Amino acid sequence: MTYRELYLNPQNIFLGRTTPYEEADFALFGVPFDGTSSYLPGARFGPSVIREASGNLESFSLRSLKDAEDAKVCDLGDIAVVQGDVHQTVDRVEKVVIELNQDHKKIIMLGGEHTMTLGVIRGLGRNVGIIDFDAHMDLRSEYLDQQLTHATFMRKILDEGSEILQVGIRSICREEYEFASQKNWNYVTSLEIQKEGIKKAADKIKEFQSERERTYLTIDMDVLDPAYAPNVGNPEPGGLTSSQLIDLLEVCDKVVGFDVVEVTHGGRITAIAAAKIILELLCLIKV
Repeated sequence: MTYRELYLNPQNIFLGRTTPYEEADFALFGVPFDGTSSYLPGARFGPSVIREASGNLESFSLRSLKDAEDAKVCDLGDIAVVQGDVHQTVDRVEKVVIELNQDHKKIIMLGGEHTMTLGVIRGLGRNVGIIDFDAHMDLRSEYLDQQLTHATFMRKILDEGSEILQVGIRSICREEYEFASQKNWNYVTSLEIQKEGIKKAADKIKEFQSERERTYLTIDMDVLDPAYAPNVGNPEPGGLTSSQLIDLLEVCDKVVGFDVVEVTHGGRITAIAAAKIILELLCLIKV
């Protein structure tokens, strides 16, 4: 038995359809976990509400003139998480992604809290450049007396050898600022994008990609301003618009997978935005 058969259980299906695993280019799964959430809980409902929203949006993209329904996506269901055990849940994500990567599937993960991205990166290996669209750096050494949380996981990804570009940053603590200054950290703030437009961020993305063979995109929905994504774990004013984010995703290349995380339950605005982003990416990513 494979880990995807052991840990995954298909239920509600993204876009209302799924491709047989052997024929699929994309393997999609959810991780309904929010065990380290520190402000607004409910990201464990993210995979469900994103899937629900996907069935109520038109799948044809006026940006790419392609239809997301043509993408060969196998929805594997949700990881059987161990709620309250972040380490074991991350380990399960890693094991599933190792198998999907060996089968040459492009990864789509629906969060859940952002910590789960650590499992994906471990599963993909170190030779993947990470572009992180996020309001927060998540570079703390520990948070609330825990070493693995939604506020520390990116530090662990860095410590384990991955290279990262962050886009949309606008909320950091002193520890993170000092750490980023010492490391000459590669990031673009949302303030820069608001004042100068997306060109600087787009150029940084292109430069980052040009030096790497594979790229992984991780999209924390709090990168958007709360006006566009109010239902997230840690909303922060001053964020990007939905259009600005998708404009930046259009320049991303060499993509081996992506995740969309930190969608909480409640209103449907954020889930609709998340589903729209996924539909656009399905049309943009080369297979």
